[in-house]
Amino acid sequence: MKTKSAITVRLDADLQKRLDRICKGSGRTRSDVIREALRRQLSLIQFEQLRRRVMPFAEARGYLTDEDVTVVMQGLGREARPRYNSAS
Repeated sequence: MKTKSAITVRLDADLQKRLDRICKGSGRTRSDVIREALRRQLSLIQFEQLRRRVMPFAEARGYLTDEDVTVVMQGLGREARPRYNSAS
């Protein structure tokens, strides 16, 4: 089992009330909710950093919006699916 370390986080009164309400309603501990929120936030930050790094390359190839990427990815999804003969 991995050793967990403890940290101290200072919250303003409103944020602490919101946290406590969520914990009470979900039956989860403060630590569980904070860990999950931190995981999500760190993932979002990493995604945004990666996006900033690759944007110049994407723009150079004509991918200017999220929709441009989505269209290409949906097309790849269709190509990757096995094609079945309807007569079978």
